[in-house]
Amino acid sequence: MESRIIYESDKTYLGKVSWTKPENNSESEWRYFNSESLTEKDVEEIFNVSFGGKITYLVTNRNKSIEISKSNLFSEIKSLFGKMEFRVWNEDFESVVEFKLEVYRKGNTSR
Repeated sequence: MESRIIYESDKTYLGKVSWTKPENNSESEWRYFNSESLTEKDVEEIFNVSFGGKITYLVTNRNKSIEISKSNLFSEIKSLFGKMEFRVWNEDFESVVEFKLEVYRKGNTSR
C-alpha cells in the first residue's frame, strides 16, 4: 500500500478508536515505557493480543508511512521510539498502538 493511502487510512480510523486503560483504576490510557530499555520481548507483549496478522502499518507522515512485516517491527520501533510520534496499525486498521516519546497507548476501532 502506498504511503499516502496508509496515512489517509490512519486519519480516517483514528477518530473511531476507543483507547483502553491499562487497569480499571487508571486515570489515563497512556502507559510509560523507558525508550532506552526497550527490548524485543517488550514489543511482542505490546502487540501480541490484538495484532494477529503478519502485516502492520507504521504511520509517521504522509510520505514515509510504510507497510511492514510483523517480524521487522521491533527494529523499526526501536529506531523511532522516544524520538518521534508514530502509530502502528494492524493489517485491517482495527487495532492501533500510538507512541509519543516515552509513552504509548493501545486502542481498537469501533466500526
